[in-house]
Amino acid sequence: MTIPIQSDSAAGARSGAAGGAQARGSGSITWLRALNFTLADVQNGMGPYMALFLQSAVHWNPARIGIALAIGNIAQVVTQTPVGALVDYLRAKRALLAVGIVMIAAACIVTPLHPSFPVVGAAQALIGAAGAIFPPTLAALALGIVGRKRLDAVLGGNQAWNAAGNVATAIGLGVVGVMIGLPWMFATVVGLAAVSLLILTRINPDDIDHDMARGGDSAKDTGDGKAPDQDGTPMQAFHGLLPAFRDLIRQRPVAVFLACAVIFHFANAAMVPLVTQMLARGQGVRKAIMLTSGYMVASQLVFVVVAALAGKLAGRVGRKPLFLFAFAALCLRGLLYSVCTSPLALIAVQCMDGLGAGVFGVVATLIIADLTRGTGRFNAAQGAVATAVGVGALLSNSVAGFLAHHAGTTVAFLALAAIAAAGFVLFAFAMPETLDAGEGKCG
Repeated sequence: MTIPIQSDSAAGARSGAAGGAQARGSGSITWLRALNFTLADVQNGMGPYMALFLQSAVHWNPARIGIALAIGNIAQVVTQTPVGALVDYLRAKRALLAVGIVMIAAACIVTPLHPSFPVVGAAQALIGAAGAIFPPTLAALALGIVGRKRLDAVLGGNQAWNAAGNVATAIGLGVVGVMIGLPWMFATVVGLAAVSLLILTRINPDDIDHDMARGGDSAKDTGDGKAPDQDGTPMQAFHGLLPAFRDLIRQRPVAVFLACAVIFHFANAAMVPLVTQMLARGQGVRKAIMLTSGYMVASQLVFVVVAALAGKLAGRVGRKPLFLFAFAALCLRGLLYSVCTSPLALIAVQCMDGLGAGVFGVVATLIIADLTRGTGRFNAAQGAVATAVGVGALLSNSVAGFLAHHAGTTVAFLALAAIAAAGFVLFAFAMPETLDAGEGKCG
């Protein structure tokens, strides 16, 4: 892949501008981290607790629950790439985040009030579509505020704050569910959504370089205050999506990385649902909530540390060694699940989820930024990778669910471990290091 490289003079000019932007945007970065904290569980719309609510409080059967949750997954997969293109075009990124937050709040209000299949299905579609908004928009804001030089550390910090928010929310939702009841957990998510909207207003729009946020050249460098391809309407942006995506996918590193993203989540996505089912067997609702919260807290505590370290190490050791580590941790996790049966052992192994997910959450975005540098398609490519992640998750839940039903969970976990091993080999031999091609190593 040929990645545009700036001249030394252009890079120097941007470095000076970036220094001023760093000081000017420090307050906005603080609020962006706070937003990552409060959005941690809002963006999942109750996460694993949704299936527990539908099973225990509404008494749906597993097939009905699976179909309802699949609606959300499909909605997210379908909307991710178009939303990425919209984020590239749209300057009102804070407003787009606000729309996503309101969508999830509305879904969490109607679900416990009227848990019929049409209402729950529509609510899951809202949650899925909103879930496609948050990752690319938050990453775009980070890139637009601090630029490329500080992106490694800022993304690592954002992911760590997001994981810390997951820990706090898992504890809070667990307490609410046990002490008051499952329906009140939805009210907690709505409350967090309201707090997120307030924090969102504190991010200063003047701190955001929207052309940098798209992965293109800064408007300051073009001299006209506008990115070259940011004319026209949103519909024109969408019409240009397919040609842009075709140009990206024809470049071998991009195609390899998309394949690896599918494989990673093919191996990863089904592990948590399978573990949840194993922990809930023969347990009451209260104990199932406590165990679910327990493994979420354990894995997210690991995630906090790993995400922060990944952000610091990615600019020193490179992207590739860290991503290979994530694949190796995922493979080992599947192997360990196949031999663990006690709740404590399962929760201990679940801590390893934070290893793989912590690295993927940070390094995947950095690789995308490297591969799309200067193209103005950073967020569209994020959407494409998110779609690949969604496809991998759908395949994972379908295949692992079939294997678990017909051959047992041990076989399912071994199959997922084998898929992770295949991804490790593909990434090791087919994916180049992108750091040198993009920015050059930084200390």
